[in-house]
Amino acid sequence: MTRAVHQLLPDLAAGDAIGTITLQTRRLLRELGFESEIYASVVDERLRDEARPAARIEDELRDGDALIYRMSIGSPLASTVLRLRVPRIVVYHNITPPAYYRATNPRVAQRLEAGREELALLAPRVDLCIGDSAFNAEEARLLGARRTTVVPPLVDLRRLRPRPSRPQQPPLLVFLSRVAPNKRHDDLIRMLAALRASAQPDARLAIVGRFTDTEDYVAALRDLACELHVDGAVDWMGRLDDVQAGDLYARAAVYVCASEHEGFCVPLLEAMAFDVPIVAYAAAAVPDTLGGAGILLRHKDPLVWAAAVDRAVRDTTLRAELIARGRRRLQDFSEDAVRTRLAAALREIGVVPEAQT
Repeated sequence: MTRAVHQLLPDLAAGDAIGTITLQTRRLLRELGFESEIYASVVDERLRDEARPAARIEDELRDGDALIYRMSIGSPLASTVLRLRVPRIVVYHNITPPAYYRATNPRVAQRLEAGREELALLAPRVDLCIGDSAFNAEEARLLGARRTTVVPPLVDLRRLRPRPSRPQQPPLLVFLSRVAPNKRHDDLIRMLAALRASAQPDARLAIVGRFTDTEDYVAALRDLACELHVDGAVDWMGRLDDVQAGDLYARAAVYVCASEHEGFCVPLLEAMAFDVPIVAYAAAAVPDTLGGAGILLRHKDPLVWAAAVDRAVRDTTLRAELIARGRRRLQDFSEDAVRTRLAAALREIGVVPEAQT
């Protein structure tokens, strides 16, 4: 029997996908009958009452407890997890291949390299590796994980106030994510140039996300937009709060994603919640997350992308079908569905609340 299931992670940040998922998971764990706290090395000041210092985890874990460690980057916490003698679960959110960052931020590249090395150490030693996508679970398995399963993240879509999008004119294409090299914003800018030169001369692209840590990459993107004469049609919006992000989705015609590496891609669910059709590159976890609820492209030809986006804008029958698929796909990520899968995953390794023993 298990008294508590605590979560440990390097950074708990407000507005960050993993931070939000961690808070949501704590609520689910408590609803399942476990005591549950969050421990983090760095805690956003806005969340200071939501977490305890990671340094306290070894002293505060007791017999009958279990631990979930959230991995997305290298951290000294990995050695802490190896020392603990309680049931240990790694939730693997995926680690971006370091090659994407070596030219733009060597410090981040080093942390990513360390994270991949740490996953190779942890995967064979922990009791369970949970991937939030089949893509992530398979990567953990290939690194020696003895037991893997998939539990999708519980995404709090209500914070965005979802409602059916009413696309503005001219059509607005949206991509929300970290502004990082693996996201391939450059391919979206090339697509925009092709689209404006053909079927949608007034189309605009909103690039939304944190611009820090990748300043050289952002500068190169701005230069590319100027070279292709679409700099006036790209809206660089930085990071938005929930209200602003919801309002943006509610004006969007199409959500576009050319990313080459995603461990899950939460914004795909956000776009579905607003009935925004999706055109995406079929890489990493994106096909798994979409589950047929969008247009998947398997190459980067800007003209092909422009044609697909134009069809998603103009073809009312196709838009209605994509919207219907998105609504059905969202049911797989409902709170009840995620709670059930989380409880089943924990039960596989004997982690059940005291009240159920």
